[in-house]
Amino acid sequence: MKVLRIIKSVRRMLFLSKLRVVLSLAGIAVGITSVIIIVSLGDGSQEKMLSQIEAMGSNVITVNAGTVKEVVGRRRQSNTVTTLKEKDAIAIAEECAKVSSVSPTQERTLVVKYENGSTIARIIGTYPSFSSIRNFPLATGRFYSDTDNKLSLRVAVIGQKFVEHLFRNINPIGQVIKINTIPFEVIGVLKAKGSSYDGANEDDIIFIPFNTGLRRVMNVDYIKNIYVKAGSKEKIPTIEKEIRAVLRERHRLQIDNKEDDFKIQNVYTAVQVENEARESFTQLIVSVAALSLLVGGVGILATMLLSINDRKPEIGLRMAVGAKTNDILFQFLLEAIILCVAGGFVGILTGTAGAYLLGLLTDVAIRLSFEATAISFAISMGIGILFGAYPAKKASFIEPVNALKV
Repeated sequence: MKVLRIIKSVRRMLFLSKLRVVLSLAGIAVGITSVIIIVSLGDGSQEKMLSQIEAMGSNVITVNAGTVKEVVGRRRQSNTVTTLKEKDAIAIAEECAKVSSVSPTQERTLVVKYENGSTIARIIGTYPSFSSIRNFPLATGRFYSDTDNKLSLRVAVIGQKFVEHLFRNINPIGQVIKINTIPFEVIGVLKAKGSSYDGANEDDIIFIPFNTGLRRVMNVDYIKNIYVKAGSKEKIPTIEKEIRAVLRERHRLQIDNKEDDFKIQNVYTAVQVENEARESFTQLIVSVAALSLLVGGVGILATMLLSINDRKPEIGLRMAVGAKTNDILFQFLLEAIILCVAGGFVGILTGTAGAYLLGLLTDVAIRLSFEATAISFAISMGIGILFGAYPAKKASFIEPVNALKV
């Protein structure tokens, strides 16, 4: 019964000081809303990143010719190096025991034509094993074989972009496209993949046999990348060391202790770079949200102090008829907690709705977190206790005689 009376008292205070209460709750609600939206964005981004890792192939190590700079997960080739060869890929496959498979690649951006239509495409010359290393499943047709590569056949496996732009309602299998005026027969179509973790569109790719690409299309004898499949994530550090030792010996870099003319990366390192940038931004936003919660807590403190000043006669009357100091302390502390929980509840509702709408209206990945909601609720209650303790204690120390004189 005592708690019910206190709740009725809080409700009466809400109706008597509506503007004051709304302003004090706004800071709590805004802070909780910010926390929920930011956590939902972070969890959604992490989930999307993990799915992209699976889509592009897990446990993949990339050896790039030359040095590569990472800028928030975006790879930028800073120079062109021609020392990376197919024989390096073969040596890695033979000398690194824990490697599952290896595929060298070379690529160019070239014009692709079909009848009267044309478009720009990334042409990648690589081994057949690349499709399993980087997880490029087929929608229809087949991938070229090792025999096709050895014979330097002019066959191609195309991405979904070209089905939409060049073929439309025509079955592309068996059709002939021209890559830089060189005819290629389409033997397979890849499933749609969308963008990779670094923003590259993986549906505008055309795969051709490695030997065909180097000899007939690109006319080079060096490669751009070597993709290596590790047996497990735990083996990646060991394999990277082995690859580096093999390449340094083959490129004779140990003489005069020369710098590497290659860069070894794995997808987990690249993702870590992007996660660090996102976490820095998240920390900034959470700091702002914490400041908003602090302002909201100060608002609650001010509201409770004003409420005590306005309600001195009520406090004196209650104490005169037998209310104890602890009863008054409990009443005002509970009032502060209820106010903060109400602000937290509003913040949870607006934060959940805001995150849902953000995900609905944009391409941003959102994943609502029960943990974030529970923590937000606990934070709002904690603010009520923290900022309500002083006013409650002050109210409990009021002398009944002095209070009734007001």
